[in-house]
Amino acid sequence: MEPIIKISNLSKIYRVGTEKVVALDGIDLDIIRGEFCCFLGTSGSGKSTLLNVLAGLEKPTTGSIKIKNISIEKLNEKKLAEFRQKNIGFIFQSYNLVNYLNAVENVSMPLVFRGISKKERIKRSVDILKAVGLPKHLRHKPTQMSGGQQQRVGIARAFVANPDIVFADEPTGNLDSRTSKEVLDLMIGLSKRNNKTLIMVTHDLNIAKRADRIIYILDGKIEKIEERERVGG
Repeated sequence: MEPIIKISNLSKIYRVGTEKVVALDGIDLDIIRGEFCCFLGTSGSGKSTLLNVLAGLEKPTTGSIKIKNISIEKLNEKKLAEFRQKNIGFIFQSYNLVNYLNAVENVSMPLVFRGISKKERIKRSVDILKAVGLPKHLRHKPTQMSGGQQQRVGIARAFVANPDIVFADEPTGNLDSRTSKEVLDLMIGLSKRNNKTLIMVTHDLNIAKRADRIIYILDGKIEKIEERERVGG
């Protein structure tokens, strides 16, 4: 199968004063469409940097990242922003919801940038909020919801624009174990039913074990790759 993401000789080096900090060191990896892939590593291993570079939030120092056959490291900021809007969704550990907007308004934000009418934005947002189990929270603001409910809003926002790839950065990090399982089930279900590629960063092996593949990251390199039994939605 043609990979949806192809990473070749990827490196990221930060300069701290006169020191060079190698965050990513010669990473090669292919990720196929519809795969749930997990980057697993301790704090400082480079896993979050890898996610940020793949998502186009940071530029690599060297190497290439092809997403849907487009070398995103060569795109200027305007083209890169347009590419992310059309192809990528994000789920954050801290939810990143806008406190003065209700659930429907938060979820509909990615659709605003696509020029979709207000009526259609509301319809799509309501539909996906119901799908993630929040039919009674449509008009609730983040401060009126629990952490798990806020993360469900975050998941709905990530999937509402029908992106090919969803990046999730420690999405269960602020949740208790029961809520973490519910949120993880939700993300996996949505991605598998819709053949979306889900790429998650975590330091929790129990969460990583739900993935189709675990990519172990250590000192900015791929330490090993563990293929797991593919799970359905």
